[in-house]
Amino acid sequence: MLSGCGKKFNSDDYIGKISAEIIEKYGALDYVLGDTDNEGLYKSTKCGYIYKEKQVGFLGTSEEEYFFIHFDENGVAYECDYGVRPGG
Repeated sequence: MLSGCGKKFNSDDYIGKISAEIIEKYGALDYVLGDTDNEGLYKSTKCGYIYKEKQVGFLGTSEEEYFFIHFDENGVAYECDYGVRPGG
């Protein structure tokens, strides 16, 4: 399991690439908002990889944290950020 913000999560490695290229290199996405189009690309959406698993502890449970990749209307990654999954 991946932990922390390792080499896999460098925005420069994702920006300008289509989802198929990213999946081929890094594996299946852990979070997907929406479906692929008829070409198999994610467009006008965001997807992500878990970079920090949720932790269960004495004081409660933390949420999983994601490295999100935002895709434009052409299916090209244009931005990356970190956060929790919308809707928890």
